[in-house]
Amino acid sequence: MKTKRYTLKRHYVFLVIFRFIFGPFFKLYYRFKAIKIKIKKQGPFLILANHTAEFDIIFTDMMFDVPLYFVASEQLLNSGFGSWFLRYFFNPIPKSKSMTDLAVVKRMVSVRNEGGNIAIFPEGNATMHGEPVTIPKGIGRLIKFLKMPVIFLNIHGLYLSAPRWAYFRKFGRSTIVENRRLLPSEYASLSDKDVDQIVYDALSVSAYKAPFKIEFKGKNRAEGLHKLIFTCPSCNMVLSMISTKHALHCQSCHYHAFYGEDGLIHEKHNMYTLKTMDDANKIRFIDYLRHHDEFSLKYAGMVSFWKAGEKRRSPMQQCTFKISRNEVTLSLKEKQLVYSIGSVLSAAIQVRTKLIIYLEGDLTLLLQFPRQHSPYAALMYLQYLLHQGGKHDEIDSNEQLATLLGL
Repeated sequence: MKTKRYTLKRHYVFLVIFRFIFGPFFKLYYRFKAIKIKIKKQGPFLILANHTAEFDIIFTDMMFDVPLYFVASEQLLNSGFGSWFLRYFFNPIPKSKSMTDLAVVKRMVSVRNEGGNIAIFPEGNATMHGEPVTIPKGIGRLIKFLKMPVIFLNIHGLYLSAPRWAYFRKFGRSTIVENRRLLPSEYASLSDKDVDQIVYDALSVSAYKAPFKIEFKGKNRAEGLHKLIFTCPSCNMVLSMISTKHALHCQSCHYHAFYGEDGLIHEKHNMYTLKTMDDANKIRFIDYLRHHDEFSLKYAGMVSFWKAGEKRRSPMQQCTFKISRNEVTLSLKEKQLVYSIGSVLSAAIQVRTKLIIYLEGDLTLLLQFPRQHSPYAALMYLQYLLHQGGKHDEIDSNEQLATLLGL
């Protein structure tokens, strides 16, 4: 019998221990209730779920009677003891924008061949606004290549419990339900595009359409909302918004809105989802940038550096981070580093306060900001500059460009 390298017995043992010790707390705290799924004698399976919060991996892992091997950001696996713990007890499959797809797929095949069940959040990023996030193309081709039966999961309630922009927890119900299963015999004759569409349809979950009454109570419900809605719906001023208790305000005018227990923004006689507010916010931001070439975004924070292939990233150090029209600047204690916008390959938000910037030369910047700052605003500004300065110059309407920005 061939020795297993990736799917080890300790993963199952630790999962049982973890559930016994921490399961009751998580279920009570998040009012989580779901029917467990038994696949031990049926797998291996490919598990796909919508991504709502950084901790939905915990609930997904507790849904099954076997360990799941999650595809996870490599940034979670290069930071010392915490990363060792994850690798030793859970052994996630690392994924990076700087890593070739072939390396990730090769690891998935190895896990599958050892009988391991693979779990992926195809959206990659947890939603900022409660509605589905863009699913990158290629998931259909991956499914057809792996030739595994697929289980689709829909996660409800966890977003409104703890949105990525929020400072405080909200208290309401949550659950995970199996949407459907897809067998290799069902998708073998389909095109990659057709399978992509099946995935999109199965994982298009809105936080506002849960299978239970939406009601999430809590103190200071709106605090942190200015990190998502950072332009004023009334005067259009950028980075003028503040959030206190249950309300969103503008410091430049008299705009005032209320964030309700239903997760909606209440403006006088109107109510809006955060997706609607986010879409309008992006259009206002793009319009402002197109009329203010001198605009720059500057945050004080911490930075760590990582080169692809290295086991650990550098220690965090204080910095001042600035994005301007042509460059990204890091002012450190003893030196200043300048990177042209042309050297930026892509960017992403990690958890709630971190921004990851992938640069040419396999260099990655991991920036951490105080919680009052908006990594989302920085992400959108970088995305705007990349689209405007690169091959997307033909996009001339704010609405067209807005669909490309954000998560």
